[in-house]
Amino acid sequence: MVTFSHLDHGTDEQLWRDSTRLADTPELNLRFGSYTRLVLVAAHPDDETLTAAGLLQQATRHGLEVRLVVATDGEASHPGSSTHTPEQLAVIRRQELVHAVGTVAPAALITHLGIPDGRVAVGGDQLRRTILAECGPEPGESLIVAPWRSDGHADHDAAGEAAAAAALESGNPLLEYPVWLWHWGTPDDPSVPWASMRRLTLDGPDMARREQAINCHFSQNAPLSDLPGDETLLSAAMISHFSRPFEIFIDAAGSMVPDGDERLSWAQAQFDAVHRNLAEPWSAPEAWYEERKRLLTLAALPARHYVSALEIGCSTGVLTRDLARRCDRVLGVDLSAEAVKTAARRTAGIPGVRTLQLAVPGHWPEGSFDVIVLSEVGYYLDHETLQQTLELMLGSLLPGGTLLACHWRHQISGWPLRGDEVHEFLRGDGRLRPRGRYTEEDFILEVFTVPQDGS
Repeated sequence: MVTFSHLDHGTDEQLWRDSTRLADTPELNLRFGSYTRLVLVAAHPDDETLTAAGLLQQATRHGLEVRLVVATDGEASHPGSSTHTPEQLAVIRRQELVHAVGTVAPAALITHLGIPDGRVAVGGDQLRRTILAECGPEPGESLIVAPWRSDGHADHDAAGEAAAAAALESGNPLLEYPVWLWHWGTPDDPSVPWASMRRLTLDGPDMARREQAINCHFSQNAPLSDLPGDETLLSAAMISHFSRPFEIFIDAAGSMVPDGDERLSWAQAQFDAVHRNLAEPWSAPEAWYEERKRLLTLAALPARHYVSALEIGCSTGVLTRDLARRCDRVLGVDLSAEAVKTAARRTAGIPGVRTLQLAVPGHWPEGSFDVIVLSEVGYYLDHETLQQTLELMLGSLLPGGTLLACHWRHQISGWPLRGDEVHEFLRGDGRLRPRGRYTEEDFILEVFTVPQDGS
């Protein structure tokens, strides 16, 4: 649970700008021609301007019908004010919103729901129904954009959840935007969803109009008066996060990454960023969760000794090293060049161990194996590429060979499948004989064997 206050100093924007991860964020593959409407959701007036003023301008230029749904009037922004009542602030903030949106998307249609500020969760179903009503009748014709569900502000999180539910129900894609993440987070914070982040590059005129629109929200950018309780809500340091030459959106479903070879390059860039500095994808190598999972993985292998093993997605080579104690030969492959470099260093000097950078299933190693390990990889594949990978694994496994699969069971932002779906897929293939299964809250581990000829 993230806790923060707008009065905190927060993270300096320069720290974000110096981050190679932010610099390496891939471009949003947004095909405006695929949509007729942009449905932008804001928890409070000014969310839409800070985070998506550039998107509003580009959508307008491409002829999209812009619908803005504002959950609250932001009347609780200055609870200690002695000069403005919440009702007065609600009127002011609505007016500011109209002026700001008129600067970047003059034809936008605005729906004010008037949910009490701070209680979006209570009005979440109303918000969900409104978003659905603003979308076009056909699935996929509207692009829904809403606050990030893990932004740390209760109203933002609730608005994001409502939008996600509406997107799922309507069959429309969803983009999320962070607001307070830039304030409480840091580039090395594990909560930052780097793998799902995309940038929308802005030109000079887009940035200039965005600045004009932000300035329209004067009740937030300047003090209401000199009296206590009327202080500026959004400091210059906070606003500096929204003066970049791009906007950041979170594509949790991974629906807006490039196609074909461009998608492969994009994915490699994501994994390279994750694996820098010896980092494991989701946890440090020495973390007890990872160590315990490796021990269970090794214990689940039914044979004491194997001749040749293939590890798909070897990451930085921690499990590769351990597999070498049970196998004469181990080949570890990974999409990330950074991961393979680290794995090669980690396994240097261990007889029979090789590591290769390969993009499975597009590239597949030669040879036959009596054990293949597919650990924390399957959910990066869609159904088609998972099927291709299974065919290749079955073609490379010797009769009687072992396939071990182990995957995290929770949602992985930005990737097609969940771990349970990967295992349901494998379990449903009649060519694999289930040997054993271990399931707990965080991960599932299963062992399959390929029947001997004639058995």
